[in-house]
Amino acid sequence: MTDLTFFATAPQGLIELLADELRDLGTDGVRLQPAGVYFRGPLALGYRVCLWSRLAGRVLLEVASGPAHDASALYTTVQRIDWREHVGPRGTIAVDFTGANASIVHTRFGAQRVKDAIVDQLAARTGARPAVTITRPDVRVHVHLRRPPSRGPRDMFEEAGHDEAVIAIDLAGEGLHRRGYREDGAEAPLKENLAAALLLRAGW
Repeated sequence: MTDLTFFATAPQGLIELLADELRDLGTDGVRLQPAGVYFRGPLALGYRVCLWSRLAGRVLLEVASGPAHDASALYTTVQRIDWREHVGPRGTIAVDFTGANASIVHTRFGAQRVKDAIVDQLAARTGARPAVTITRPDVRVHVHLRRPPSRGPRDMFEEAGHDEAVIAIDLAGEGLHRRGYREDGAEAPLKENLAAALLLRAGW
């Protein structure tokens, strides 16, 4: 089975609880980060976490990473992915973008360049352009700018920018706290994952 890299998001205070939950669900390579937890496993495991996790906010499947020191490099990195494997030419997409660097200072600009790269590629290869929508897209793409891995000890004191883009697909498409049974009801006083964390902390 293919070993894939996933990232489950969670707010501060829930990350250690989420890591324990992911281990109980059978994940490997659990690694805590400030915004969530990395884990590894086959695609079926990622979907299992979407279905059964009480604490994760989103489950992201990492599909690529590469240079993003400026808008042109970001565009090229996104175009290295064959987007026909993820979205149909007449499908719909949404792009979430986080992080910034010296050249990409606004998340909206970063998201626009990612969208352009995806749409331009599909238009060139299929003759059709996918639509962009923020409401129930067929594929939600998440791109995060981070510092690239250190090249060695000599770089440890250098000022590093967030010049690497990590490109992922949101497996659920919506935040996991927005369960379907809430769609026609009133707004919950707490997000379900936060309520679950409170119960776990209390030993319920």
